[in-house]
Amino acid sequence: MNVGSILNGDSPPDADTESGSTMPKLNHRHSINDLLNGPASNASRNSEQKTTETEKTDDHDESEIHISESEFPTKSDEEEESEEDSTQGEISRVVVEEKPSTQERPAHIVGSELEKINQLKHSQKKGGKPRRYTQPPIWSQEWFPPSQNNRENGHFPPEPSPSVPTGGLSSKPVFDRSHMYTQDLECSVTGVIPPQSIVRTIAEWIYANFVEIPLENRKFLELELKFGTIVDKKAGYRLDIGVSSDCIYTNASNIRFEMAVHETGWKEMKAFLDELEKKYQEENRKNPSKPRRKFSTLETDFTDLIFQINERNERPKRIRISKDNTLNPPRYTAIEKKRISDLYIHCPSSMYDFRISLSLEFPVAEEKIEPTLKKKPENTRIKKRTSLTHSPTVTQFDFTSVSTPKTMKNKAGKTVVEHETNFELELEIDPAEIFRGFDKVRDGSDSIRFEELVEVFLNNARCLNNRVTKLASK
Repeated sequence: MNVGSILNGDSPPDADTESGSTMPKLNHRHSINDLLNGPASNASRNSEQKTTETEKTDDHDESEIHISESEFPTKSDEEEESEEDSTQGEISRVVVEEKPSTQERPAHIVGSELEKINQLKHSQKKGGKPRRYTQPPIWSQEWFPPSQNNRENGHFPPEPSPSVPTGGLSSKPVFDRSHMYTQDLECSVTGVIPPQSIVRTIAEWIYANFVEIPLENRKFLELELKFGTIVDKKAGYRLDIGVSSDCIYTNASNIRFEMAVHETGWKEMKAFLDELEKKYQEENRKNPSKPRRKFSTLETDFTDLIFQINERNERPKRIRISKDNTLNPPRYTAIEKKRISDLYIHCPSSMYDFRISLSLEFPVAEEKIEPTLKKKPENTRIKKRTSLTHSPTVTQFDFTSVSTPKTMKNKAGKTVVEHETNFELELEIDPAEIFRGFDKVRDGSDSIRFEELVEVFLNNARCLNNRVTKLASK
C-alpha cells in the first residue's frame, strides 16, 4: 500500500491482490518528503536521483533500514503487517539515502500530520450514513415575502413560554409591552402599550396596603378574589350605574356583596378547568420534561365554627375554628381573621362581579381552642372544597360547596334543622410571590413584575367569568 493510497483514504488491499499487482518503476515514484513538501518543478530531477540511489542501497546493512523506519510515524500492528512487503522496503531504502533538502520539514512534524490524516480518514469511515440536515439547504427552501416572515398558516406563532426552573418562577416578563401581532402596526406612538387602567388601580391599591404590613406579618396575609354579585342596598338588586365595561366601584357604603354563585355556573366553571387538565395531559403525555398535571388538586371537608369574642379591655375578636371531618377523632385548628381592606370590581357585561379582599389570618394557640368551643358559635358552615393550584400563574382555585344549618319551626310548632346549600368560588394568589414583586418595586430592581402578577391573577378570574357568561347567553 503506497502513500497516495493512505492520503486518498483507500482501504488496504488483500494479500492476494497485493501480491499479484504490478508496481510502477521507481523512476516514476517520488519520495514521501517530495510528495508532501517538494515543488512540482523538481519532480523529474528527484526521480532520476532516486533511481541511481536505489542501486546503491542494496549493499547497506539493516541498521540503516531501522533508522529510516524511525523517521515515519508509528503505526499499529495490523498496519505494519499489511505493509511489510518488498515494495515498502524499497521505498524505505530510497528515503534513507536521500539527502535532506532545505525545504524539508522535521520528521516528527511530518509524522504528526500523517497521523492526523489517518485519524480523519478513520473517523469518516466510522460515521456510517451521511448526516441529515435539520432543514433544507438555502437553494431548496421556499421563498416568502418579507411581510410574511415568521408566520405559520398566515398567523404569527405564539411565543414560547419561558422555562420555569424547579423551585421558583422565571424572572422574564410575561407580557410584551412593545410589539403587536401584525408587523405593519406599531403598538402606540410611544412604542409602549399602556397598562390597563383597572389593573393599575388594583396594583396601586394592593401596594398601598402592603406598605402598612410589617415584615413579620407577611406570612399571615391572604389575598383572595371572590365571585358574587354587588347588590345595591336601596334597590335590592344588582348594581346598575349605567356602564357597560368592567370598573372599580368605590362607594362601598351603598352596596353589599353576595358571594354565592349559581350551582349551574359553579359546575360549568369547574368543568372548564377539568377540560384544561384533560387537554394538557393529552398534549404532554409523551413529554417527560413537563409536569404530569396542569393543576395540583386537594379535596377537603371541614366544619367552620365562627365565634365573636368580646373580652373586657380588649377589642372584639372574630375566631374561626375548623374541624377536619375526615379524621377520627377530629382535629381542630383556629385562626383569628383581621380584614384589612376590600375592593369591588363591577362587571356589568359578565355573569358575576368580583370582590378582592386583603386579610391577616393569625393562628390561635391550641390551649385557647377548647374554652372557645364551649361558647355558642355565631355561625356554622360545613364546607366541602376542591382546591386546584396552578403554579405558573401562582393562583389557587377554591370550589366550595357550603351547607349552613338553619333552625326553624314546622307547621306543628316543632323545632327542626334544615340545611341550606350554597356554592362559592374564590381565587387566592401566592402571598410570597406577590410580596417578592412588591419588594422589587420598592428597591427599584423591577417595576413591572408586581403589576404583571396582578394582571395574571385578574386574567384567571376573567377566564372563568367569560366561560360562565357564555353559558348564560345560550
